[in-house]
Amino acid sequence: MKLIVGLGNPGSEYLNNRHNLGFIALDSLSTYYQFEAWKSKLYGMFTTKLFASEKIILVKPQTYMNLSGFCVAKFKHFFKVSEDDIFVIYDDIDLGFGDMKLKQGGGDAGHKGVRSISQHLGTKNFNRIRMGIGRPREKEEVSSFVLSNFSKAERDKNQILIKNLCQDFEKIIQKKTI
Repeated sequence: MKLIVGLGNPGSEYLNNRHNLGFIALDSLSTYYQFEAWKSKLYGMFTTKLFASEKIILVKPQTYMNLSGFCVAKFKHFFKVSEDDIFVIYDDIDLGFGDMKLKQGGGDAGHKGVRSISQHLGTKNFNRIRMGIGRPREKEEVSSFVLSNFSKAERDKNQILIKNLCQDFEKIIQKKTI
């Protein structure tokens, strides 16, 4: 069983924010692979599907970004998923716009959603699917930058990034490529 968590903030006002790239990715994965309808449970929205004989659970925490770990820990314990089988998809300002990297463990690099997950799980040993959104011009602008909407050109480029994620998803969750 694999738990795939997309980070974002609930609510229509955040729908196209850079910080909601994890939610955007999960919505695309759900559509691409025809997952079941989204349901509400354990402070999150989730959907499931069998890939071969393995259950895949997509989760969008509804606790807001900085408290995401609360929801992730609830799902981890309820479904008895090991840290090695948890994948967190999130926006990363340290990657160039449109870049994607798979990483096992590590720090949070200032991402409060990832920090919350590490704190609630009591470990940093989970998989991260980092999706690059680039950096703002000034360090002081980080909060407003990640909470701002993608431009039309950025949305178009994100569609390519997310299409690649969808096409490579089965390999990614087997940690074969990215």
